[in-house]
Amino acid sequence: MGAERWRGWAQAMLEGPARALDRAGLHPNGVTLAGFLLSVGAGILVGLDLRGGAALLWLLGGLCDALDGTLARRSGKASPFGAFLDSTLDRYSDAAVLLGLGAAWQRAGMAWGGWIAAWALLGALMVSYTRARGEGLGVSVREGFFTRAERFLLLLLAMLTGWYGPLLIGFAVLAHLTALQRMARVWRLLQGGSR
Repeated sequence: MGAERWRGWAQAMLEGPARALDRAGLHPNGVTLAGFLLSVGAGILVGLDLRGGAALLWLLGGLCDALDGTLARRSGKASPFGAFLDSTLDRYSDAAVLLGLGAAWQRAGMAWGGWIAAWALLGALMVSYTRARGEGLGVSVREGFFTRAERFLLLLLAMLTGWYGPLLIGFAVLAHLTALQRMARVWRLLQGGSR
């Protein structure tokens, strides 16, 4: 219930900016692409340990990611391909930042930084995959204690603080636990895994 209330509030806040983008004639897919490019820039900057610039680009990329869906609905340009593009580029955005954080941690002297970043990335991908696969089987699995909003905020915190190690490890653990949580839900709802 709290998550739904939060989504409703966020949606209302995005209406004004989406209206402005619509009046400017911007296409939702263009906003999605801009968000992706900003996120890749954030990944590159954080990999070079330029944390302030990385955090700013990550915030702007997140804003684009939040706005594209609202703009698509408002402008009447929502499409299956637009939703597919958004979801796909979200995964690439997460990968860019996680790998950048791993590189920054390695630069700080942790030889295993890249490996832990890779495990965090795998966890993030599995959170998304379990949702998509579950929904492909007719089971809604949007819930979980480490959804995209929490992942976004944790990555932002890592950029702002430079606490690469603890936050990457926490990210990896929470992401894999969320994937397991979703797997358990799908198993329960499909009655022990039977199709």
